[in-house]
Amino acid sequence: MKQPLVSITMSVYNVEQYLRSSLDCIVNQTLKNIEIICIDDGSTDSSLEILNQYAQNDARIKVTAKPNNEGLAVARNEALALATGKYVTFVDGDDLFDVTMLEKAYQLAESEDADMVLWDYITFWNPTEIQIKKQVPSTLLNIAETNKIALLQRPAFTWIKLIKTAVAKEINISFPKGLTRQDIPVHWQLITQLNAIALLPERLSYYRQQLQATTHKADERLFDLATVMDKTKAYLEQHKIYQTYKEEFLRQQLNVLAGMYDKVPTKLKPKALELIKERLHADQLNYIESNKPLRWQSKLFYKTLKGDILAKMKQNCWLAIRSVYRFFKQ
Repeated sequence: MKQPLVSITMSVYNVEQYLRSSLDCIVNQTLKNIEIICIDDGSTDSSLEILNQYAQNDARIKVTAKPNNEGLAVARNEALALATGKYVTFVDGDDLFDVTMLEKAYQLAESEDADMVLWDYITFWNPTEIQIKKQVPSTLLNIAETNKIALLQRPAFTWIKLIKTAVAKEINISFPKGLTRQDIPVHWQLITQLNAIALLPERLSYYRQQLQATTHKADERLFDLATVMDKTKAYLEQHKIYQTYKEEFLRQQLNVLAGMYDKVPTKLKPKALELIKERLHADQLNYIESNKPLRWQSKLFYKTLKGDILAKMKQNCWLAIRSVYRFFKQ
């Protein structure tokens, strides 16, 4: 059989409500020579049944049913091992995609001889929002493809990337098992190791917002943010490029840790604070003290942590205002 041009891998876990819409976006892609690798990660709803129904009608679909839920990272790693296409991308079973997404990304990758193509996305709660939001000019228009710092500042999502499969396997990308936000270390690995990167300034992925999604859970899983940043630093040190990307890493790590503390419920804040203090070493403290770029909320957080009374007052005022705003927005 002819080699597929693209392997599109889909990780699925209990998304029966959205799965058909997502699969429709994939099977109707204008690029036809693709393989569709679906990993059902131990779903307990009808997701596997839906996948099998689509596979019966489309020979490009290959379904792997896992008996137990092992998490998105494991599913993605297994999907990459199965991929035979020249390029590979990773998607989730509850999102939507422009039907021209793969064709546009593939054509750009070929014309630019790129190891990776990045495109833009929108977030939505209701599909009726998509047509209007996708017309907003892409923020990729303002970025040079050789500006690695700017690319590192992009969202880490893997589903806005088309990667040359041989390159992905050669550099051994691997999503950290058992963690949420597992895209972050892989994003850093891809941006820092690949030089042939092409940008597609169109909003071609549509990221569904739903309260059941892992990224919306305010529980212990938020602590994974600290761990994935640890893994990112370990990768940078292992490849002896920490000093090259130190400033950007520290900016992101400190913002992530402050955001983690803000999002966890009150009962988990002591544990979050413990995790943060364990990571405030000389580099982090020097970065904070030198007044380098941080989100203003993060600056208030670290000043408050240091005992700054004025910062504490400002932070309390901001939290009160935000609480009132969220109450009336409901």
